[in-house]
Amino acid sequence: MLSDVLKAQLGLNEDQVREFKDAFDIFDEDASGTVSTGELASVMRTLGQDIDEKEVGIMISEVDSDGSGEIDFSEFCTLMARQMEKSDPEYEYKKAFKIIDKLKDGFIDASELKHVMTNIGEDMSDFDIAAMMKEADIDNDGKLSYDEFLEVMLAK
Repeated sequence: MLSDVLKAQLGLNEDQVREFKDAFDIFDEDASGTVSTGELASVMRTLGQDIDEKEVGIMISEVDSDGSGEIDFSEFCTLMARQMEKSDPEYEYKKAFKIIDKLKDGFIDASELKHVMTNIGEDMSDFDIAAMMKEADIDNDGKLSYDEFLEVMLAK
């Protein structure tokens, strides 16, 4: 149905893949293995997405490798995973965390925090950065995890 590699890349579980496959099959009326722009807009509305055909056309063009204007199941899953991510209430926070986490190690350290503060025009001393880190670093490991970062962001 969907390769394990793609499933992992998209962060989908078996239930989500089955739900997507059921929806895809319903709208693949001619059993061609592809769904058109209009059919996809209908599928996405059925799955709770607020979207029109123009938006779907743009989304299809991003993943439609052969330019047919239709998408197969793996392309459909890619689109749906993107839509789910965007509808996640924490989406913007996750995106911000990834931008600040320059080392891509899943944490924000003092140098990364200082770098972002400088880039947004906040000239802060190392002492000020250390104080910010100390306040947010709940487990006192010298770095901020996503959960610690989220606590700070939601506290404002």
